[in-house]
Amino acid sequence: MVGARRLRKGIALLKHLSIIEMGSIIGPWVNKTKRREAFLSIPEIAGLHAKIVALHGDLLAAQPADATPSPKLRAIIEQAEAVDQVHDALARAVHAGVTAERAYALAEKPPAAERARQAEAVLARLFPDGLAIVNASLLAEAGNAARVAALLEQEPAVAGVLAAIPVHGAGDLRVVTQRWIATGKKLAKLDDERDELEAERATASPGSEAMNRLRARWIRLVSQVLSLLELSDADPLAIARVRLPVLKASARASKRYGAPVPAEEAEALADEDDDDVATPVAANGQNG
Repeated sequence: MVGARRLRKGIALLKHLSIIEMGSIIGPWVNKTKRREAFLSIPEIAGLHAKIVALHGDLLAAQPADATPSPKLRAIIEQAEAVDQVHDALARAVHAGVTAERAYALAEKPPAAERARQAEAVLARLFPDGLAIVNASLLAEAGNAARVAALLEQEPAVAGVLAAIPVHGAGDLRVVTQRWIATGKKLAKLDDERDELEAERATASPGSEAMNRLRARWIRLVSQVLSLLELSDADPLAIARVRLPVLKASARASKRYGAPVPAEEAEALADEDDDDVATPVAANGQNG
């Protein structure tokens, strides 16, 4: 688990976020998601939930009437959606290919037990959480693609098993896996471009005194939640679910404003599943 002290350091960078982004970060704590359930299950922070709900409402009310993305941002979002569909299809193809190889090995006479064992081991290395990755955020999918690329480089035996599985029109499953990795890299690039455009959009509107007060209130309340989580003995999974929206935002802000993202934080982002986060309060992107 990434340390709350490290996250609190990243909070300082989050003051640059737009009101829309701040609302999106705490939205999962307010809307009917597993993160809201987790928040209410932790005694140290449950009492703050009413304040979180009130703050979220004020953030929604403070958003500009026209919160639609610019044509350029919309084009990037649509491109990311298209690439994400290809990413998910390739992930399913790799998973199905290795699964079929294992099943057929067991069906041979006599069963090719060693080949089946190798396929099962490769499946576990490529998909430790099954196909949950196709429902993860674009950032998580990009991070997972980097993990798979490193795995193939560091463990040639995994690449060897994939290369031995033929695929019509592609050659073998290793080629398909490389395409999967390439789509993850493309998603990372599009995510960076989206962040840059959203940063420009956030700084284009002059900040008012009321907006600055709202940002300061958000910083204080989120910092208090993180501080109390550091002291909590609640279920580690519940704590991780509550902290994930801030963890992701901290990593994005660190990248956007030039501060390095700690390796531990980057690994946590790649490993975390984000399938129960509520839809952001504005069209800022698309989950996979």
